[in-house]
Amino acid sequence: MSMTTDAANRVSRSGLRPGWYIPLFFFAFFGVVIAVNGAMIYFATSTFNGLETEDHFIKGIKYNQDLAGAKAQAERAWKVDLAFDSPEPGKGKVTLNLHDKHGNLLKDAKVRMKFIRPTMQGYDRTITPEYAGDGRYVAALDLPLPGIWDVRLVIEHATGDYQDQQRVFVK
Repeated sequence: MSMTTDAANRVSRSGLRPGWYIPLFFFAFFGVVIAVNGAMIYFATSTFNGLETEDHFIKGIKYNQDLAGAKAQAERAWKVDLAFDSPEPGKGKVTLNLHDKHGNLLKDAKVRMKFIRPTMQGYDRTITPEYAGDGRYVAALDLPLPGIWDVRLVIEHATGDYQDQQRVFVK
């Protein structure tokens, strides 16, 4: 017999060949990979159904309409100046100046402003400013918390609509 054949047929004291455990590591490794993948598949399919938006098709169509509306708003080129003054804590005065692209006053507009607290729910306020003449709309308001607020502005007029959002600071 050759020396290599003798080494291959050698048996350890326990009666097993050297390296007998290597296939076990191989099967254990792939067993762990399969178990982890199985757990990931289970959690992926049982915790989230994949639906993020209800009526996604209708909202997609509305999104295209919103893009067309934004384009029309840009073409109208209204001059909309929102001024916010907070002279005392929690109090504020909003002034909105509206003019078309030629500088003409935009009166008879329906203006809505929604003050949104971006970090907390339940504090939002919607106001409708009054027309004060010269294309100016004015409103006073009380806000429950100081700090940053988002103002979502919606204007409806016979010549078109306008939407914008700005951030203001309340003392």
